[in-house]
Amino acid sequence: MKKGKLKETVNKLLAKTTIDEKVKAKLDDLLDKTDIDDKIIDAWKEAEESGLLDKIKCYIECYGGYLLAVGAGCLFGVNFWWGLIFLVASGIWAWKTRKQKCKVR
Repeated sequence: MKKGKLKETVNKLLAKTTIDEKVKAKLDDLLDKTDIDDKIIDAWKEAEESGLLDKIKCYIECYGGYLLAVGAGCLFGVNFWWGLIFLVASGIWAWKTRKQKCKVR
């Protein structure tokens, strides 16, 4: 695991801008004290390895059309055209995923 990925990114962004050296030193000290970027990367890799991200993608593919249809129902009361757009989008979503079988348990 490469440490300091966030610090490298911040340093690349700061290289493109003009910033006071005192502010840059404070920012470097702050980034050295935290390891939040490493925790985020570790959590992401753990989610990938456990299959959680695949489950989330499958749920979105299978049930996203239902969410669009509910949104369409709510939008018909506000604006007919937006409701119609969401309704058509949910129909297209349903057509594309009609043979999809979710294997999520």
